[in-house]
Amino acid sequence: MTRHQKPSRRDALKGLVGFGAAAPLVLNLSTVGAAAAAENPTDYKAIVCLFLVGGNDANNLLLATDDASWQRYWTARFRGATPIALMPPGTAPTPIGSINTVSNRRVTASNFPEYWGGVRAITPKTPQKIPGAAANAPARTFALHPLMPNMQNAFNAGRLAALANVGTLLAPLTKAQYQKPTTGVQIPPRLFSHNDQQQTWQTGQVGYSALGYGGQMGDVFAVSSSASSINFTAFTTAGLTGFPIGAQVKPYRISVTASGGSGVQVDLLQKTGSYNNSSTFLSALSATLLGNDADGNLLGQAYADAMTTSNTTATTFTKALASSPVSAPPAFTNPMTGATASNNLADQFRAVAQTIVANGTLGPKRQVFFVQIGSFDTHDGQNDRQGLLLAQVDHALAYFDAEMVARGYGDAVTTFTASDFSRTFTTNGDGTDHAWGAHHLILGGAVKGGDIYGQFPTVGIDDTATGFNNPDMAGTALIPTTSVDQYMATLAKWFGVPPASLAKIFPRLSAFATPDLGFMKSA
Repeated sequence: MTRHQKPSRRDALKGLVGFGAAAPLVLNLSTVGAAAAAENPTDYKAIVCLFLVGGNDANNLLLATDDASWQRYWTARFRGATPIALMPPGTAPTPIGSINTVSNRRVTASNFPEYWGGVRAITPKTPQKIPGAAANAPARTFALHPLMPNMQNAFNAGRLAALANVGTLLAPLTKAQYQKPTTGVQIPPRLFSHNDQQQTWQTGQVGYSALGYGGQMGDVFAVSSSASSINFTAFTTAGLTGFPIGAQVKPYRISVTASGGSGVQVDLLQKTGSYNNSSTFLSALSATLLGNDADGNLLGQAYADAMTTSNTTATTFTKALASSPVSAPPAFTNPMTGATASNNLADQFRAVAQTIVANGTLGPKRQVFFVQIGSFDTHDGQNDRQGLLLAQVDHALAYFDAEMVARGYGDAVTTFTASDFSRTFTTNGDGTDHAWGAHHLILGGAVKGGDIYGQFPTVGIDDTATGFNNPDMAGTALIPTTSVDQYMATLAKWFGVPPASLAKIFPRLSAFATPDLGFMKSA
């Protein structure tokens, strides 16, 4: 554009990037870039990412309970004044004031693992060999956290699967390579950093400019000429986050309350305190954008157009949800207090359920969602903090899965967990520190449930006194044996993403021998 050319509205809208306060609002409401030819499915599918913010201690989510594994687990975690070791399967809950016969501790509060009873036994359909055991030895045994009875039931019913020891990887990596890297060995950057690992889990890249895995899946099916396809393919209940961001599809933020979801209407003047603390500045900026001048104030017209589009979209979305009611979550009982309490995660899933039920009105046949709960950054107070959070996860997932089944979407919706990383196998007193490889859960009727996928690691830390050397653990952190790319690509394949697009979304996938981990049924 030369100096004397009159700018177009597109130019004006792009120019808003110069207005720091307005840009985050407006640019998220515009669609930029040419669209590729979209896939055109006739069936409906949705993927829901449940992000456990802060780094969930997966060592207490999914546990190996064979004798050797449990002994090393107990040795590492039952120590100090506030042990974080859970009780073995079959242990009856110990009332407050009584002495537990396993730990020989008197239970004085509801955050004692003894109070919850033993971990919840599960039996995978595919037997797993105990590392180092004889060929004819009994199969390995497993369990879930004691405050996850609904997930135990879902596993036994074949609707829940677990994926063992998954994490951010650039290529397969051994313990020896990690501890003494040589030329060509690829180690992911910025391990153990919350922000960086959250972004890597959600986008495959470190940094905030990358497109998200979910958004790119949505791009495959997006039609650039369709406003509903662009606006109503990817959703988040958690604000700005990487997973649902696509080149075409833009994550639509669902406003969540205890009574359900609704659309978010954007008004720059309502953002005082979020984008700029000066109401005077925002008022002046808005007046400038919406005012009149000799050139017709195209920048203001572009801003007004964006606001109109945003609010029209919000109205459409809110009306669609209002006409698609779903059941309210059942009451949640706080395991630490015994009181009935709110569960915001269940409220988020209610809003997701409403959106899925409204898909006939909204249009897209493929949708991705992002919900989150936290913080799992349990450097201290792990027993009660993680215990409460996992109880909320258990309650919310059970509600959502039952609601999807009741509404006829039981086989069409798959929910999976993700997190920054797991946590150290040893305790730092009453908590844990940042680690790496983690175990995760996948839920839904399309899941080959009742099984554990990936390679469940050897349990325990190296011990020079006994000569024990764990090939899967460096220091106190598991080295992943399955990559996030494999995890996401398996979900994407079920979602209907074709091979050529899989290679573009997951460019590192070819480095791994098993691109499809097998936990999803055939499409």
